[in-house]
Amino acid sequence: MTDHNEEMKSRRFIIKAGALVAATAGVALAGSAQAKVPQKGVQYVAKSVKPNQNCGNCSNFIAPNACKVVDGQIAPTGYCMIWAPKAR
Repeated sequence: MTDHNEEMKSRRFIIKAGALVAATAGVALAGSAQAKVPQKGVQYVAKSVKPNQNCGNCSNFIAPNACKVVDGQIAPTGYCMIWAPKAR
């Protein structure tokens, strides 16, 4: 049998605990309509360097300068790592 202290220190325990914390945080964010992530957290930039990928054609963009997910003023020419194409 393994010692309980060894199990607590195991890599598997740490991974499971981290997943539980992340899931709990996700539920808390989803439950609050006003909770938005900071621009820095999604690596937002005001000018996209990716052709055809900018806030103006993202499904999360709210014209003229907002986002459903990211906090603060958002430029239509901007980009972040959660960019998703608008449905056609």
